[in-house]
Amino acid sequence: MSAPSKKNLIMGSAAAGALLMLAGCGMGGGYGSSTTNSGSNNSNSGSNQGGATISITAPKNNASVTEPFKLTVKSSEALGPTTSGKDHFHLTFDGNAQDYTVETQPTVMISKLAPGKHTIKVTLQHADHSPVGPQAQITVTVTKAGAVTSSSSSASSSGGGYDY
Repeated sequence: MSAPSKKNLIMGSAAAGALLMLAGCGMGGGYGSSTTNSGSNNSNSGSNQGGATISITAPKNNASVTEPFKLTVKSSEALGPTTSGKDHFHLTFDGNAQDYTVETQPTVMISKLAPGKHTIKVTLQHADHSPVGPQAQITVTVTKAGAVTSSSSSASSSGGGYDY
């Protein structure tokens, strides 16, 4: 048997590298478990296998709030504008995942929600809007009327009837 040529060695190395890269794509970036806030079905913090976390620190789950109110998020990842390459979070209300705002700061003023119970969800996203994995949600009861908005949005989705 003859020794492999340089061309065959280079092609074999490239193929092995591609296989290793593909194998690594399934590691550590998926959706992970979240910590459940005791006494409710809502999760106010979440993490993924890669260690990234996000949580809603205010208001507390099941709180009664008067508008406007501050929503405060804590992330293990640096937040910033999508043009900076930093992560951000998508903010959604009442299970409407297609109608979100892009938030780049940990504190957001919320106003113009209709009175009653609302679910607020945050999902940690990469600069390209692909999911990092962790997400968190809380339920609040609003005591003042309006339509959904957030005041610190640097960008938003198509809107879908909400006053973004």
